[in-house]
Amino acid sequence: MTAMKRHLFISSLLIATMLCSCEKNESPMNLNLNEDLSFNGTFKTINSENLSGTVFLHISNGYYQCFTSLPYGRGAGKLEVNTTTINFIDTLFFIVPAIYGPSYVLSGEHYYKIDGENLEIWREKNVGSIEYDLKTK
Repeated sequence: MTAMKRHLFISSLLIATMLCSCEKNESPMNLNLNEDLSFNGTFKTINSENLSGTVFLHISNGYYQCFTSLPYGRGAGKLEVNTTTINFIDTLFFIVPAIYGPSYVLSGEHYYKIDGENLEIWREKNVGSIEYDLKTK
């Protein structure tokens, strides 16, 4: 009886060890700039103006177009991507009247993470941070 308990204990321990030692080998997915991709979602500022709104992002052949729900919320230009950052090189220039404030269109260098369907983009700013949560369209 004791040998049976010991065998059961060792078997249980072995199974638990095998189950716990399995690691997911998830390598980060890269954004493919050569695909034709469209995303919709929201953005929000954190620890600053506490603004939020909607955003649309279209990527095609290394270029992008972006629209936000705020006045003058339009951007377009070239993209540069590596494994953790995405740089929106905005080639549109609008003179935005001071009464409207920032439009939070994607511009400049941001961090990103994509899982195929969801695209998270964020950036720390001098007065807080901004996050974009997007889904493929």
